[in-house]
Amino acid sequence: MLALDSLVTDLIFKQAAQLDQQTLIDALGGVEAAKQKKLLDPDMLDPRMEMELSPSMPFRRRGERRLMIIDDSQPLREDPQNPLVDVDLRPAKEALIAMCEALPVRLGRLFALGAWGDAVLVARSARDLRAISLLAWALDPTVDVDGKRRASQLGKAEFETKIMAYEKRLEELDDAEILAGLTGGITFERRGELLVVDVLGPDGTWDQRNSMVLEAQLAAVDRFSMLPGAPSRPRVEARPAARAAATPAAPPAPPPAPEPVGPPLATAEVGGSLVIIFPAARFDLDVAAALGKRDWDQVIRAGDQLSGSMRDRIQRDGAGWVAPLEFLSEVFVDGKPLSKPTFEAGARAVAGGVRELEVHFPRFGSVMLLEVPGKGRFVSSLKDQTDAVVALVAR
Repeated sequence: MLALDSLVTDLIFKQAAQLDQQTLIDALGGVEAAKQKKLLDPDMLDPRMEMELSPSMPFRRRGERRLMIIDDSQPLREDPQNPLVDVDLRPAKEALIAMCEALPVRLGRLFALGAWGDAVLVARSARDLRAISLLAWALDPTVDVDGKRRASQLGKAEFETKIMAYEKRLEELDDAEILAGLTGGITFERRGELLVVDVLGPDGTWDQRNSMVLEAQLAAVDRFSMLPGAPSRPRVEARPAARAAATPAAPPAPPPAPEPVGPPLATAEVGGSLVIIFPAARFDLDVAAALGKRDWDQVIRAGDQLSGSMRDRIQRDGAGWVAPLEFLSEVFVDGKPLSKPTFEAGARAVAGGVRELEVHFPRFGSVMLLEVPGKGRFVSSLKDQTDAVVALVAR
């Protein structure tokens, strides 16, 4: 069994790379160090299991092997919902870099098992850094080929068109443009031929919310060309031009972008805890990811009718949540998208004709799926309070 929130060192090797066993053991720190870790070859699993654990397609090409080195001696956090990993990961970062230097690695990553986002990325090209960050766009069934989010899932033909455009999107920005987009608390350095990017703090701790920022900056979905594969413009220079004799006045700053519109969130009190009730237009995979990381600033907007004390309480104590579910296939059971026959066979009947089934929601984790007669299907973090959830959605 694999323990969630274990530290994972993920290595994706170059195409047709020859791996010498002794070289691999040496890179892991020797026989005794290797014995302390679990080595997982995802290719030995059902492909659907890899999609659940940590997807690598379509980034990984045919013939490229992958090895996940899992340190499950202890979880990284007492509470996996806490976005701050209060562990010094600098030694793990240096070990990852050493492995990438010694082995024919195309891409190396450091992340927590069961959580989205990377603490450290090591590659030999900026294109690969962008390619791994674009997986979230490529695999999200509600985001189209242009990076626009839809209210419903893409059709099969649209989704296939997006996957086919994945490689073309990687041609739109050159290495200099990709790296120029890294700002804020993101660290970038070169180690020989290796490009190393991380979001670790000065003390080596990891705030997973910064991983979302890193992914967005590398993916640069906002710079997609109208035609997939066409160069993005304007080009970003690799190095700043020499300072001119007279520096022209900076243009006025653009006005701030308006806050996204949408219905406000509702709240309720259940068992002494606050519960957020999402309307359909306010819940998607990005919101689920923010909930999983307790990034409440990405969930609650200024226009939501929550008092200051309620906002402070949510930031301090967290909150449960309930949201409508449009398609059963949005959730997973045993590593596979949920189908109606599977739901019919596994759901448990409760009072009032309600049926419930524990499922996995991508980017968040385990939730309860409820089918409420006359109201539809809902997912909720309140897995042991079915009656309360039914009362909330029925009002």
